[in-house]
Amino acid sequence: MSNFTGMSNGQTPENLSLNNSYTASRENIDVNLYNYLQKLRRRWKPALAVFLLTVGSVAALSTLLKKSYQAEGKLLFKQNNTASLTKVGQGIGELKPLLNDQSPLKTEIERMKTEPILVQTIEKLKLKDEEGKALKPEALNKKLKIEIVSGTDVISLRYQDQDPYTAADVINTLMKLYLDEQVKSTQAETANADGFISNQLPQIEQKLSQAESDLRRFKEANRVVNLAKEKETLVVELANLNQQIANVAAQFQGTQAQTATLNQQLGLNLNQALAANQLGGTPVVESIFKDLADVETELAQQRQRFRDNHPMVQSLLEKRQDLNQKLEGLITETVGSNTKISEGLLRSDGNKENPLEKYISLEIDRISQQRQLASLSQSQQAYLQRAKQLPQIEQQQQDLLRQVEAAEKVYQNLLDSQQELKLLQNQTTGNAQIIELAQLPEKGSSGRLALMVLGLILGLLLSNLSVLLLEMQDRSLKTIPEIKQRFPYKVLGLIPQYTDDEPNGIVVQREPDSFNSEIYRMIQANLKILNQDNPPQVVLVTSSVPGEGKSTIAANLATAIAQLGRRVLLIDGDLRRANQHHLWNMSNHLGLKDVLTHKTSLHEVVARPIERLDLLTVGVVPPNPLALLDSIEMNELIAQAKKDYDFVLIDAPPLPITADVLTLSKLVDGLLFVSRPGVVEQESAAFAQEILVTINKRVLGMVINGVKPSEFERYSYHAKYAKGYFSSKKLPSNSDRTEVAPV
Repeated sequence: MSNFTGMSNGQTPENLSLNNSYTASRENIDVNLYNYLQKLRRRWKPALAVFLLTVGSVAALSTLLKKSYQAEGKLLFKQNNTASLTKVGQGIGELKPLLNDQSPLKTEIERMKTEPILVQTIEKLKLKDEEGKALKPEALNKKLKIEIVSGTDVISLRYQDQDPYTAADVINTLMKLYLDEQVKSTQAETANADGFISNQLPQIEQKLSQAESDLRRFKEANRVVNLAKEKETLVVELANLNQQIANVAAQFQGTQAQTATLNQQLGLNLNQALAANQLGGTPVVESIFKDLADVETELAQQRQRFRDNHPMVQSLLEKRQDLNQKLEGLITETVGSNTKISEGLLRSDGNKENPLEKYISLEIDRISQQRQLASLSQSQQAYLQRAKQLPQIEQQQQDLLRQVEAAEKVYQNLLDSQQELKLLQNQTTGNAQIIELAQLPEKGSSGRLALMVLGLILGLLLSNLSVLLLEMQDRSLKTIPEIKQRFPYKVLGLIPQYTDDEPNGIVVQREPDSFNSEIYRMIQANLKILNQDNPPQVVLVTSSVPGEGKSTIAANLATAIAQLGRRVLLIDGDLRRANQHHLWNMSNHLGLKDVLTHKTSLHEVVARPIERLDLLTVGVVPPNPLALLDSIEMNELIAQAKKDYDFVLIDAPPLPITADVLTLSKLVDGLLFVSRPGVVEQESAAFAQEILVTINKRVLGMVINGVKPSEFERYSYHAKYAKGYFSSKKLPSNSDRTEVAPV
């Protein structure tokens, strides 16, 4: 239903998130403001005293003030028109900050406040202090106010003095002295710059000559004429060489293939082929070939006539063999013993190319092509090496050229600047001018109103500071948020301050229908609801220090539970400072001590102040309470009480006081912690929290007692609605200031 309503109202998740953030921020602001007002309410008397004392002192001081007069003059800062028109000396005296976030006008203001200008002003006007001595520059600067007129290039100068003539004279004199100083500063800058240039020119000229010499030597050493043209030539030459190498390599591969084939066929190398070819052309070999031809012809004729065994045929065969042996001997002698050469290779036929001659020709071509290829490759490597060196040579040349150009530029700039400075040496105008002289002030001011406003502000600051210091000295936990921050336990209820006219102080018994009684019933309801999974039967009530009202709360809570029809046993476990018998106006003759020492039984000792509520007081205080509480009898007593009663409440001592709580905590199901604003200090609260952690027993919740009406209405949300159900005189209000009885 809520989602539907949100959508119908146009609420989106983003809007809801923004609303939640706004609500949280508003609550934080409200809490901080409320805490501040609470502190101010507690310390309003000393704060008011400090405020009145401060304002009164300032008011008395204001009566001693004398009337003073203020004179004002103005300076306009602009660009130098002479430099702008002539383009000469534009950088001299120009207002430029060293850093981008600085204002040049602020620098000029500081120049106006320098001691030389202030001293000249004092001497020229013969300014005196109250003792008649020469006014010090610090005193003059203190009364001088110089600032930039917002959004302009104008500086305003103001000076206050009891004499109106002196006020105007100081401003006018100071402005004129500043303008004179500005002109002198510009002329000094010009003279210094001229001297610097005169000293630098010879050095720069020498550097220029050195740079030009370095460039010339570099070109000579690296044979540099025109690098751009040389790069173009290299590209063309490399392309031609690559083409030639490709062509020659192709020819070489073809020739090499042919020679390899012939070499395999002939079985001769080049030298052998040359020797064999030369041998074939000798007269001896030719004669042998002629004789062999004749023998072969005649042998062919004789074989037609005779058989091979005929003497004629045998004679011709022997002659042929002799001729062949003679030829082989010549071949062996000329070419080598292991080389066989056919007769056809040695014979020359004019109509047919001899393989031996072809082989020799191809080998010669191959060797020639190989040498040509090597020569071309060598040239190619030379060009590539030069091409590889060119970028470095070009870079070095560019570096040298830049050095020459830089030296030339510096040299020329110095010459130009020297000429400009000669024109500026007689300049008598700066970049500032007086646009408003200080006039004689007619009206004076004592400054009493400003001092009173300052006194009010100072009074507020000091009064708030006094509140802060007093609060820092007060170490107690004064508010509910401070208590909740120190003790991180669920708050079961808030007990307000209320008027207690009855002797027993048990409001639930005295006024069962009042709002304060309803608070205790709400505490027991919260105690039951928050622990419904593991409802406690035996509960220990304790606090940090005495005076926080734990005994009163234990008595009222026990009464509220008994009124609901449950059997309740209230045990006063504070054997050192028993109080329950005072609250109930009961006898303390017999009590817990007597039960534990077996002098009497539980049912004989307990008193019944109201129906279904039994009270077990302490009795006579024993000499050693801890021994009784840590005894077996105490364990048996609690075990019996758990059988006979629905609920058992033990009013225990405060945590840091004794070790009794540590002993009793072993016998209970949980602890109910009581705290009261303005009673427990930071250190005691921290110690109590450490003990609670050490006990390691379940803390069922916390009850905050003695809450002031204003704070109670803020944190107890049901308080304002209760006015319609309970009598107004029984509700806490801001007028009810009495405290709950501290127990």
